[in-house]
Amino acid sequence: MVPYLSERENAVEHINAMCMHLFDLWCESRSVVPLAYLLKGWPLTNSDPEAIRRLGNTLRDLRRHHLHDANGASFQELCELSDCVEDLLVLSSMATWATNGR
Repeated sequence: MVPYLSERENAVEHINAMCMHLFDLWCESRSVVPLAYLLKGWPLTNSDPEAIRRLGNTLRDLRRHHLHDANGASFQELCELSDCVEDLLVLSSMATWATNGR
């Protein structure tokens, strides 16, 4: 029997799938700058909060400094990905806080 994935594991899988899609999209369009940024934080070597935080920082920098390099559709996906990463970081920090607070 395969156990169900936790909410956190589902979020990490979703983030990986979104990163893969953007990677493919930017490879096809030869968008070197967004690819370089993405590869600073992805693929995730593990799903610990530090790896997720590194990806989040990278995505934030990409959104902030290189908006002109992404077309409308990929920019929307980038924003959605960044939001998912931030949500996962909040979920992780709440779990850590609850564990340490007891």
